[in-house]
Amino acid sequence: MDRGPGVPPPPRHQPVGGSRGSSSGSLGAHGSGADGSSEDLHALGKREKVKDKVKRYIAKLSFVEMSVMKATTKIEGPPKEKHTRRLVLESWSHPDTAPAEMVHALSRINLLNSPVVTLKALSTVHELMQRGSPAVLPAVGGWLDHLSLVQSHWDGNGNNANYGLSEVCSPLVVAYARLLAAKSRFHSEHRAFENNYSFD
Repeated sequence: MDRGPGVPPPPRHQPVGGSRGSSSGSLGAHGSGADGSSEDLHALGKREKVKDKVKRYIAKLSFVEMSVMKATTKIEGPPKEKHTRRLVLESWSHPDTAPAEMVHALSRINLLNSPVVTLKALSTVHELMQRGSPAVLPAVGGWLDHLSLVQSHWDGNGNNANYGLSEVCSPLVVAYARLLAAKSRFHSEHRAFENNYSFD
């Protein structure tokens, strides 16, 4: 094929052991060469093992546990509505078992390290208390110890959590936990009121 004068031919693939600095290209990065590629393979193997562990862990989760886990990730922002909505619907579909399972799943979340995770957990509980089935309220009543733990930890020790947002979020976490505890106690003492404080 005539490329005309002055047009260089297309570049050829460099051999893996070539003399250029870029000679350890895509083949060198994944092969067992001498330029750190064995370390790359070792790191890749580690990542695959972690992925396998996560997959095995997720495979053992129930629908409720999976929704709680996804609603309380470390990503900044409110819980995704699709996850909290699933929990609300599940509380209505299975009022005898789902609320207790939700509270159990929430109890397994570490609420003392990340204010983002803690706020998302509290927001999920609030959503369930307002929109979930009536069976959610007694279940959350059994979670009052966790709310007290959240208040005491973030009220005095939030700044020692080694997390950048601790100083800003600690007062909000404490106030939110206190509000939910008060709401839970109110409903346990005044059962005539529904989740959203309507009164029949």
